[in-house]
Amino acid sequence: MQSFTFLVKKEGNQYASLCIELDLASCGRTKKQAVEGLKNAIEVYLEFMTSENRENEIYRPVPMKDLKDFLFPEYSQSEQSLKAIPIEFQYA
Repeated sequence: MQSFTFLVKKEGNQYASLCIELDLASCGRTKKQAVEGLKNAIEVYLEFMTSENRENEIYRPVPMKDLKDFLFPEYSQSEQSLKAIPIEFQYA
């Protein structure tokens, strides 16, 4: 079983989610939609990488600049609350 870390934040009238270890993102009108979209993206990504025999390339962490932009966007003047959500996946 693999564990991944999600970050979720509100952006305007929607929520954005980001998987730190895989550099995958999603969004939705609710936190739940953003997280579910990211879970689906991870499942598809893992299935694809496994089917292509590219298991050694699965992990590709978010570049630090992109992580900083996600966490601290320049345009934001207000403090944002963020929550890291650990999840686990099992794949072949």
